[in-house]
Amino acid sequence: MHEQGDTGVTESENDWSEQARCRGLDPDQFFVRGAAQARRAIAVCGRCDVKEQCLRYALDNAIDFGVWGGLTERQRRAYQRRLLATAS
Repeated sequence: MHEQGDTGVTESENDWSEQARCRGLDPDQFFVRGAAQARRAIAVCGRCDVKEQCLRYALDNAIDFGVWGGLTERQRRAYQRRLLATAS
């Protein structure tokens, strides 16, 4: 779980973060600039047991920055567009 500002989500809603592979790592490595940094952050997510919950958290809370659930901001936007297209 990376923290950048208060989202207003209670701790009980965010219990998955206790099991996140990124827990205890420097959050700055998930708010990346450049492809090499993004690949390193995504690699951490790739081995995480709560990757899906993390992605859902980012989508539900409209988090625009950083790597969450193994996806960059751009990848999350594309993912959401695909979800919306299949829902219509």
